Amino acid sequence: MTNVRSTDAGFTLIELLVALAIFALISVAGVMLLRSGTDTQIAVKKRLEEMALSHRLANSLEGDLAQAIARPVRDQSGQAVPAFTQGDATVSGALFGFVRAGWSNYDAAPRAGLQRVAYVLEDGALKRLSWPMLDGAAPADAATLLENVASANVDYRDDKGQWRGDWSAADADALPRAVALRVTVKGKAEERLLFLVGPQTRVPPASIETSPDQ
Repeated sequence: MTNVRSTDAGFTLIELLVALAIFALISVAGVMLLRSGTDTQIAVKKRLEEMALSHRLANSLEGDLAQAIARPVRDQSGQAVPAFTQGDATVSGALFGFVRAGWSNYDAAPRAGLQRVAYVLEDGALKRLSWPMLDGAAPADAATLLENVASANVDYRDDKGQWRGDWSAADADALPRAVALRVTVKGKAEERLLFLVGPQTRVPPASIETSPDQ
């Protein structure tokens, strides 16, 4: 009768336990690697969404302020409103408002190519408010540009080149030369956005000098 070697009888219990332990370690490593990749994708997606919102705000402000014009308006009660205002008594949370040119009219609606707009901070969201008509109209629904905003402050550069925290001009047609918006999103550092106002064809009085040859 032929003797059967112990190696032909299968794996021992210890060998099976060692194999299971190795498979368990490989499985845990695979799950951790998969989870790490998923977490990275989620973090990248969230960051891209935040950047998209920030760019949306910057693009909206840049497009509006670059086309700002000196056009005073009248509110619903018929009261005169300067061309550029800091805040608005009729709009809750308004930061500033003005009239811009270049309002596209693709459907040939019976309106002007000018648009009255305002940027407001309401319930932790920075929004763009617009009016269907320049004078005597109520504002339309606001478009949210940035959420989770902890604070928003505005500085204005006047024709003398000075930055100021308020905008009040005796001339109803006066526009600031630039606007700096300081925005703080919850959990993040303050971001400062700087924009020129209007076509920048105005020459500040302080810079007008007579050359020696004149």
